Amino acid sequence: MTGRSVPGRDAAALPVAAAGRGVAIGRALAHEWFALRSLRMPWVLCGSAVAAQVLVDLAVCRDGTSGLRQFAAGMAGVTLVGFVFLAALGVGVLGGEYRHRTITRTVLTLGDRRGILLAKAVLTGAVTACVATVMVLVNALSVPVLGKTSLPVTEAVAMGGSAVLYAALCALVGLALAGITRNSTLSIALVVLWPLLLENLLALTTGFGRRLAPFGAAAAQARAGDASGPQWLLMLPLAVLTAALLTAAGVLFCRRDV
Repeated sequence: MTGRSVPGRDAAALPVAAAGRGVAIGRALAHEWFALRSLRMPWVLCGSAVAAQVLVDLAVCRDGTSGLRQFAAGMAGVTLVGFVFLAALGVGVLGGEYRHRTITRTVLTLGDRRGILLAKAVLTGAVTACVATVMVLVNALSVPVLGKTSLPVTEAVAMGGSAVLYAALCALVGLALAGITRNSTLSIALVVLWPLLLENLLALTTGFGRRLAPFGAAAAQARAGDASGPQWLLMLPLAVLTAALLTAAGVLFCRRDV
């Protein structure tokens, strides 16, 4: 008896396999969402990021500047202070499992490692985007309340959107680094020191263009307080870096023992 394929049977098997894949992704998303909202640390990090935005809005100088420049100055809450908390959130989503040795149970429960990493990335990006949106709205409200001036809506939406994207990418970089290193402390150190120290050292010592520095270029365009608004191409280096790190993390996560 030969193992010939039956067209009708094979065609019917494809939707079943696709449905099973969708169910696996749904299970992984539900599992990760329950784990994320059950832990205390994600709530602390998200609340700290919003509180940091409030403090930045209270601290920035608002005398004699336009509403758009006030909004750009307050954007430091997302790009300079808040990104530390949000990047740490991304690290903790995967690094916390390695630290507390729960990753083995997660893999045994869900089975599909690619689905696990995809669910973690989707939830990390979504939660970070929501928190960053709240921070941008707090910054926008501070302009008429504290600065006593109006804020151009179109320019503010473009700048705020770029800041939200920047925050989400930073959190995904943290997630990817945690998957590569399997060490939360090392991952947080890398994701914080990379934009604050390494990129600046490269720019000063080698003449490396700041427009090509992933974090520096993306943060700069998110704080572009002129009429031209953010230059979206400056986000490309960080997006490419994020994709490369997530790919590497996915390959290692699927091949290594947990």
